[in-house]
Amino acid sequence: MKRIALFRIWIIVTMFARFIIRLYAFSRKQQQGVATTEEYEALMLKLAREYKRNALRLEGLLIKLGQFLSIRADLLPPAVLNELSELVDRVPTSGWEKSRAILEAEWGVPYSQVVKDVGIDAVASASIGEVYGATLLENGKRVAIKIQRPNIEKIIRTDFRAMRIVTSMLKRTSLAKSTDLDSLYRQMIFVIGDELNFQTELKNALYFKAKYADNRDVYIPDYHEHLCTNRVLTMDWVDARRITDLAFLKENDIDRSALAERLFTLAAEQLLFGGQFHADPHPGNVQIRADGTIILLDFGMVGQTTAHDMATIRNILQAFISLDYDSIVDGLEDLRFLLPTANKQNIRQALEKAVTFYLETDIDTVDTRLIEKVLQDIQLLVKNEPIQLPAEFAFFGRAASTLLGILQILDPKIDLFTLGKPIVIEWLEEDGTTLQNRYVKTGINYAKKLLNVPPLLDNYLKELRLSEQAMFQRNLESKELLHRQTFNAIVILLGLLVGLLGYIRPDEWLFWSGGVVSVLAYFNWRRLGRKIRHLARQDFRV
Repeated sequence: MKRIALFRIWIIVTMFARFIIRLYAFSRKQQQGVATTEEYEALMLKLAREYKRNALRLEGLLIKLGQFLSIRADLLPPAVLNELSELVDRVPTSGWEKSRAILEAEWGVPYSQVVKDVGIDAVASASIGEVYGATLLENGKRVAIKIQRPNIEKIIRTDFRAMRIVTSMLKRTSLAKSTDLDSLYRQMIFVIGDELNFQTELKNALYFKAKYADNRDVYIPDYHEHLCTNRVLTMDWVDARRITDLAFLKENDIDRSALAERLFTLAAEQLLFGGQFHADPHPGNVQIRADGTIILLDFGMVGQTTAHDMATIRNILQAFISLDYDSIVDGLEDLRFLLPTANKQNIRQALEKAVTFYLETDIDTVDTRLIEKVLQDIQLLVKNEPIQLPAEFAFFGRAASTLLGILQILDPKIDLFTLGKPIVIEWLEEDGTTLQNRYVKTGINYAKKLLNVPPLLDNYLKELRLSEQAMFQRNLESKELLHRQTFNAIVILLGLLVGLLGYIRPDEWLFWSGGVVSVLAYFNWRRLGRKIRHLARQDFRV
C-alpha cells in the first residue's frame, strides 16, 4: 500500500491537516490566555511522535523531511528536534535481493562478475541508500557498496507532490507571515534532490578528498569511479569505529584531548573559511582508525558558505562591537535572514533594546519582572517580523552543534576559547585587515561618535538667538562637557588598545582590565551626553 501514490498523498496530506487544525485550536486558546508554554511543547512533542510513526511506516520523503526539520531550531522546540533526530538511524533494510537487482541494472552485468564475498546483510541502512560489503575481483580490494533503495526516486517525487499541497495549506496559516514557505519547499527539493543523485555525493567526496590530500590526520576513502553511477557508489572499505567509541580509544591509546583538538581544528577550518563543509557530521559519519586517523564518510549532505557571506558575518561582528545597529540589520538582510516584507526599523529597535539592556542593567539588582517584560517585548518584535534561517546557515548550525556534542564526549574540559583563538584571528584577518587595525578602526569609530556634538545641540545653537550672557554660559558649560567627552573618548581608545594587547600576548589581566576601563568610560560618555541633551533643551532667556 505504501508504494501507491494516492495512498501516500492521502496519508501525508491528512496528517498535516490534523496538525494544522490542532495548532490552530491551540493558538485560539493562547489568544484567550488559557494556554501555557508547557502545553505548547507537549502538543508539539505529541505531533512529532505521530509524525515519526508515519515516517517510519511510509519511509521516503517523510524520513528525509524529518531529518531536514531536525536542524531547523528556528522553527521547532528542542524536544521536537530531539524526537525527529531519531529518524537518522532507524530505517529498516529493503533486503539484498532488491538491492542486487538495482546493482546489476546499474552495472549492466551480474554482480558476480565484478565482486565476490558479498555480505547479504546491509551494514548500514538510511532513507535513501543501503551499504553492503564486498571484494573486488579486479584487485582483491575490500569495498563498501552504497545502493539506492528500490523505487525511492518515484516515492520521493510522489511525496514532493503531497508536500506541495501541504505547503499550499500552510500558506493560509500564521506561519506564512514569518516563513518563506516557497523558499523552504525549494530548499527541501534542492537538498534531497542532490542526495538522490549519487554522482553529486561522489563529486562532494572527491572535493574533500583533494582538500585533505596532504593532511595525514584525515582520511577519506578512495572511490572507484568506474563503478559509481546515479544509484550506486563503490568506495574502499574502512576498518574504523565511531569517533565517540571511548572503549576503542582507550584500547588503542588514543589521546582523547588531542583528538578533540584535531577534530575542532578540522571543523573550524571547514566552517569559517568558505567553500563546502560536511553538514551531517554525526558519529556514524566521523570515525576513527586504530592509528588515530580521523575518517570522514557520507557526503550526501554538504553545506556551502561563500567568501562574501563570511565577509558579511565579519562586518556584522564589527558592527556589534561599534553598536552600529543599522549595519547589523543590513548585514542580516544581505545574508538572506530577512524577508522582503521585514520591518528593518522594528528589528533594529529589538537589537538595540536587547544590547542596551544587557550593557546598562545590573542583572543582580534589577526587578525580574522588568527582565521578563523586556525579553517579552524583544521576542514579540522578532516573532512578528518575517525572519527565516537560510538552508546553508541551518546546515552550518547543525554541523556546529553536532560537532560540539562530539567534542564534549571526547573531552568534557575542552577549552574552545583557547583552541579557537588562532583560527578566529586568521579568519578575521582573511580580508586583509589585521586584528590590530580592526580594533584601532573600532576605537576610531567610537571616538568619532563620542567627539561629535549632538545634532540637537548643534541645531539649537544655530536656530536660536540667545543673549550674550546666556550664550557665554552655554558655551562655557558645553565646552567643559565636550572636553570631558574627549577625555573619555581617549580613555575608551586606550582601553581597547590595552585589551587588544592582552588578547594577543595573551594576558588575561590586561585583556579584562582594558575592557572594563573602556566600558566604564563609555557609560560615563553616555552620562555626559544626557547632560548635553538636557542643556540643549533648556530655554535660555534673559
